[in-house]
Amino acid sequence: MTEGCIRHLDKEDPDVDEPLRNVWVFAESDYQFGVGPLHMIVDQVDWSRPRTHEGQIWIDVHGTEVSEDGRVIGPRQTAVRAGRLRG
Repeated sequence: MTEGCIRHLDKEDPDVDEPLRNVWVFAESDYQFGVGPLHMIVDQVDWSRPRTHEGQIWIDVHGTEVSEDGRVIGPRQTAVRAGRLRG
């Protein structure tokens, strides 16, 4: 995956905990705070409270973090660069 890119995966696997849903993959530089790419099923984007950090607009995102192979890790809230959500 290219740095700064988002992709979504459509996985059909009987061993995956979640039913088929879009999984967004955020590069480490596109979300706060964590290490490595973030795989997340996005349930809610809070466009009403954007904030600026280091010259970039960040938006709060709520959902479920999943592993690369689709296993549920748990609830996740993070801030994502606004430009990555619109792309």
